[in-house]
Amino acid sequence: MGRVVVERVTTFKKSNEAFWWSLFSAGGVMSALFLPVMVVLCGLVLPWQSGEGDRRAAYEHIHGLVSWWPVRLVLAGVIALSFFHVAHRIRHVLIDLGWRHQTAPLSLVCYGGAIAGAGMTVWLIVSL
Repeated sequence: MGRVVVERVTTFKKSNEAFWWSLFSAGGVMSALFLPVMVVLCGLVLPWQSGEGDRRAAYEHIHGLVSWWPVRLVLAGVIALSFFHVAHRIRHVLIDLGWRHQTAPLSLVCYGGAIAGAGMTVWLIVSL
């Protein structure tokens, strides 16, 4: 008696979720590492360093720092990737809240907003 072996082929649906997840992850890491440092430096250290009444000097110091291209690069990366982090998180929260059948419009709105925000961020930082 012969045995018939049926091979089962599993096919996966194509998804671009890994791409968006990588941007989400990068945005989370950049936000966790750089945002607290930027808030402490720009909100506490630099204004207090220049004295209570000398706000103009604090502004000029921060402006001089942001005029340096490596700082601009870090700012653009942190802010742009934070947009993708927030977009991915909002999309998945809305899916968990019951909007499972509207994944395409959710993706368009969330990731389209992140792309627009990142583009505007890069444009603003380059035009400083």
